[in-house]
Amino acid sequence: MNRYFFILMTVVPLCSAQELSDPQFSFPDSTFRVGQIIYIGNELTKYYIIEQEMSLKPGALITHQDVQYDINRIYSLQLFTKVDIRVIPDTGDLATLSVQVAERWYFYPFPVLGIKDRDFSKYYFGLGLAHNNVAGNNVQLYGAFAIGYDPFVSINYINPQIDVQNRIFLSLRAYYTEQRNKSLVSLAGTPNFDEQRSGGEITVGKRFSLFTLITMKAEFLNLRVSDNRAGRTLSANGRDEFYSLHTSYSYDTRDLKEYARIGTLVSLGVSKFGLLEKDVDYQRYAFDLRRFVPTWNDVIVAGRVFGNFAYGGTVPNYGHTFFGYNERIRGHFKIVQEGEHIAGAMLETHIPIISPRYVHFDYIPFDQFKDMRYALNFALFADAGNTWHRTEPTALNRWYTGYGGGLHILLGYSAVGRIEFGIPYGKPFSKGEIILDLGAAL
Repeated sequence: MNRYFFILMTVVPLCSAQELSDPQFSFPDSTFRVGQIIYIGNELTKYYIIEQEMSLKPGALITHQDVQYDINRIYSLQLFTKVDIRVIPDTGDLATLSVQVAERWYFYPFPVLGIKDRDFSKYYFGLGLAHNNVAGNNVQLYGAFAIGYDPFVSINYINPQIDVQNRIFLSLRAYYTEQRNKSLVSLAGTPNFDEQRSGGEITVGKRFSLFTLITMKAEFLNLRVSDNRAGRTLSANGRDEFYSLHTSYSYDTRDLKEYARIGTLVSLGVSKFGLLEKDVDYQRYAFDLRRFVPTWNDVIVAGRVFGNFAYGGTVPNYGHTFFGYNERIRGHFKIVQEGEHIAGAMLETHIPIISPRYVHFDYIPFDQFKDMRYALNFALFADAGNTWHRTEPTALNRWYTGYGGGLHILLGYSAVGRIEFGIPYGKPFSKGEIILDLGAAL
């Protein structure tokens, strides 16, 4: 313990989350290489959970950009309220990296409260219990229930390293929900209805490198409608019961998952709905490409292109794709579009107002909440997207497009809030809309 105290008092700070926008450092990039890495503050978290997220390994040249990148990668684990990396010069050109973290609160009950589809009349509330770092291995175990709009109960288990040596991932989920129908095609002028869904999932994946993950998921779904009418399920009795398989490939070099500053995401997926079932038998092919590029004066240019396309047999109405729910086009934020296929593109520019830094609250009695990260960006954006059925042609002049700007607020525990103003392309400024939303748009 005395040794660590001496190190903390004598280290040379290279970069911390408080200093991300500060161009002044104590020495040039080419001075040191990594000799060893020590970890401080991870009282519960195993050191290798942190180590596997770092690009800096023994022998690597230490640069300010790489240290900043690793700080964000470690923070993206969502296990720590604060992350700092310091350089301790050793002999010759070697230096020790001191990785200092402050752990989050891991085991806790939590309120379940929210709204669906950004509509305040569609609220739900409930209670959950979570442990986000079982045995210090980043294992997540949590259960929750909610009543109100789309009531549900679910139990989840996520183990990112069930086999540490081979880097095998395992996830289990069981759930029941009464979900309000989203399909406009199913309504056809009739009163809306509920979809009673119950099922389970098992996902196995392998992490091949720091950035590459391949997963395979098997899923069972039992879906019944509260008001059975033609077309609402593929089976005539108003109940579809089937298995499906999903496989995905992900290459993700983003530094901060909830609001990236640099990096690339390539996500590809293939899904087969219905295995030997006579009613449900179709496939989906999906892609999601995102790129984040830092430019002059820490301004970030970000882009996203995505799509999801159906092939094979009949796609049930509940299996359609939508804009207006999870995916949105700013400028047409509340417009619901429905189809068998979906495609979209987004472009954003992030201009830092307050670069990422920490605020310390001495008066808070819990250590897990004393250090909070925050940042503020001004953003400009342009969105475009469309949905369509296989029987319909698609053309660019049929796409919905919008543009605008706003403020993006980054807070502790990986929270992101957005206050934006979106304008439909080709419409006057007066036709714009105020957008209040949580989470990054891309």
